[in-house]
Amino acid sequence: MDTLHEPLLVLDRDLRVRQVNPAFHQVFGTAGEDTTGRPLADLGEGHFDHPVLRDALETLLGEHEPFEQVEVKGMSEEEGRRVFQVNGRLLDANREAPERILLAINDITEQRTLEETLRQRARELARSNEDLEQFAYAASHDLQEPLRMVSSYLQLLERRYKEDLDETAQEFIGYAVDGAERMKALINGLLQYSRVGRKEGEFGEVGLGEVLDEILSDLERRIHELDATIERGSLPQVYGNRDQLRRLLQNLVENALTYHGEEPPRVSVSGTQEEGTQEEEGVHLVVRDDGPGIPPEGEEKIFQIFGQLDPHGTGQEGSGMGLALCKKIANRHDGQIWVESEPEEGCAFHVTLRLSPTTDA
Repeated sequence: MDTLHEPLLVLDRDLRVRQVNPAFHQVFGTAGEDTTGRPLADLGEGHFDHPVLRDALETLLGEHEPFEQVEVKGMSEEEGRRVFQVNGRLLDANREAPERILLAINDITEQRTLEETLRQRARELARSNEDLEQFAYAASHDLQEPLRMVSSYLQLLERRYKEDLDETAQEFIGYAVDGAERMKALINGLLQYSRVGRKEGEFGEVGLGEVLDEILSDLERRIHELDATIERGSLPQVYGNRDQLRRLLQNLVENALTYHGEEPPRVSVSGTQEEGTQEEEGVHLVVRDDGPGIPPEGEEKIFQIFGQLDPHGTGQEGSGMGLALCKKIANRHDGQIWVESEPEEGCAFHVTLRLSPTTDA
C-alpha cells in the first residue's frame, strides 16, 4: 500500500478506517492526522458520505461481490468541486464474516471537468449551427419574393417600352435580368443547403443504380442536346437518405455535363464496395469527366459555399452551391468527398458512403 500512488484505505465492517497509505494523505490533505478508527463518512470533507457508496458497501459485505467505479462528488474549500471513482473489494472474502474492506480511489475531477466543458461546447456549437441554418433558411426563403418582383418588373419594362429603348438600354436590362436569375439560383442553392441540416428524413437502404436511372431519365433531353456519353458501372446499395443521395449524385452528374471541353462530354459513374469491419464497410463512388479540369489550388475551394471557379475562362461559372451541398450531404452520411484532377485532363469526384448503419446509428 505504501508504494502505490493510488489512494488506498482499509475499513472494518463498521466502515471505520483501519489503515491508509501515504497517497491518501497526500490527495486528501490528512497528513499528520490520526485517521485510524474514524468513520469513512468523516474523511475527505464529506466526499465519502454518499448514499451510492453506502449501498455499494452494504452489498459488498452482504454478497461479497466487488464493485467498481462508484462515483462520489463533493466540495473542497481549497479546490472546489471534486469527483472520485471508488473501487471496493474484500480482503478476506473467503471468511464467513469478512472483516476488512479495501477501497481504491481515483481522482477524476479533471477528466469530468474536461468532459463537461466538451459537452457545453458541443451544445453551444449545436445551437450555433441551428441558428445559422435557421437564418440561412429564413433569408433564402424570404428573399425569393422581392427578387421575383425585381426580375418580373425588369422584364415588364423591357416588353412595354421596348420600342422606346435604345440598344444600350436593352442591354443594361438584359444584364439586370441575368443578375436576378443568377441571384435566384444562389438563393435556391442556399435554401437546399440549409434544408439538409434542418430535416434529416428517413435513413435506409438506397439503391444507387435506381437513383442514377431516375437522374439520367430527367437529364435525357440535356444529354441528347450535348451529344454526351454516359458510361456507368454497377452501383451497389448504400445506407442513407434517398432524397439527399439523389441530390448529391445529380449535382455531380450535372457538374460533369456542364464543365466540358470542345468535344461532347463523356461522363462515367461507378461504385465499388470496400470490405472491412462494420464501421469500415462502405461504397466508393466515382464520377469522372473529361472536362478542363481544376488547378490544384482550387480543389478545396470548390467545396466551399460560393466557392465557384472558372479557371479556364469558359464562361461556365457555377453558383458555388452544388459541390458545397454535396460535401454537406456526404458529411451527414459519415462519408467524405474529394476531387482528383489534372488541368485539361478532366476531374474524378470521389465519394465514400456507408454500406450499412453503424452500431450507434
